[in-house]
Amino acid sequence: MHTVTTSSFDGYDLEGRCILLVGGRLHHASHIRQIVESHNGIFVHHDGGMENNLSRLTGCFRQADAVFFPVDCVSHAAQNKVKQLCRQWNTPYYPLRSSGTGSFSRALELFAANPILTSQIPPSKGDGLHAAY
Repeated sequence: MHTVTTSSFDGYDLEGRCILLVGGRLHHASHIRQIVESHNGIFVHHDGGMENNLSRLTGCFRQADAVFFPVDCVSHAAQNKVKQLCRQWNTPYYPLRSSGTGSFSRALELFAANPILTSQIPPSKGDGLHAAY
């Protein structure tokens, strides 16, 4: 079994915040769950409409403190729905360049460092993130 290392953001405590991942590859979702839960967070995954109906996505937002979605592995319809719901619920979102754990870990580190303002911090060039929120 592959073990995910979290040393790049050791010391971060998500303080029980709920992280919603929309889309991505199923085998990455299990590793991402491990990362979130090892840092005192709650993980929720919606597959972006592959098997889970997009209408169920709304229910996931009731508990989400931040939403992450890989733009390479989620439909445009799901991306648009995520952005709409994030604006409606005033929830920060983080579009990720890829579905891998590296892009997610960098974005999660930004969120953990400042869960209120991180969506306004422009990512540095080449860090795997798109502009968020």
